[in-house]
Amino acid sequence: MTSNSEDRDVLSGIYIPPQPGIIEQVKSCGADLEKIGEVISIDPGVSAAVIKIVNSPVFGLAQRIGSIPQAVVMLGVERVIGILKTLLLRKSMAHIDTRIDMNLFWQSSVSVASVASTICRQLNLAMADEAYTMGLFHNCGIPVMAARYSNYQSVMEFSYSREDGRIASEEFANFGVHHAAAGYRISRVWNLPKVICLAVKNHHSVDRVLDDQSIESPTLKTLLCVLKMAEHMVNLPEKLAQSDIDFEWQKVAPKVLDFTGLSEYDFEDLEDAVRYTLGKEF
Repeated sequence: MTSNSEDRDVLSGIYIPPQPGIIEQVKSCGADLEKIGEVISIDPGVSAAVIKIVNSPVFGLAQRIGSIPQAVVMLGVERVIGILKTLLLRKSMAHIDTRIDMNLFWQSSVSVASVASTICRQLNLAMADEAYTMGLFHNCGIPVMAARYSNYQSVMEFSYSREDGRIASEEFANFGVHHAAAGYRISRVWNLPKVICLAVKNHHSVDRVLDDQSIESPTLKTLLCVLKMAEHMVNLPEKLAQSDIDFEWQKVAPKVLDFTGLSEYDFEDLEDAVRYTLGKEF
């Protein structure tokens, strides 16, 4: 893991949004549901958005949630804080002067998060919440890169069109840094769990991570596999970079499917099940 000084050197001139104080305020409330509700409800828009997400098919709750305290009872403080962080990240980036379509960017992030979480439930993987957070945060470096570099969109589009699937390599060649590194720094500043930070950092190095026998964390490898499957299911390259071929998936799919024990037919069945569960096309 890189040091803070190395992060600053690599990401010099790139805006890293700070974690809002409301996160620590919620944590300081402990198990006091009334206080948690009061803190989150300071921003009615965020409060309503949390409840909307909790009631989405992704969380599969048997009954609808009507308040923040009720959400905390049903999901727990940490899960609600995870949802809160993703909403506040979007809000913190609303003022960034970037040249990409931010509505499309966040829509694609939500799609990846929802699909990743649903994949975990379909495969009985006990990491659906982590997968949801990872899906929302994994590309968070893109807006800050686009705000720093005026030609970022064109470079990103070219990156996704590389037949070797080396997306991060193209960005690094042009800027000396890539969005996975920027996203890793943001995820650390926002105090995400270590495994999610590492997944953000390595989400364009999945084949290397799967091959690395020194990496003993099956959770990290599984999260990265789930992420790549989710990105492919939502056709992320087309949404972000107008690329009609997912070259990165072509590169990593054999290793991803081998690690998860899925055949190509299993993967097709999984995709059908995800679409049925979420009740929409991606």
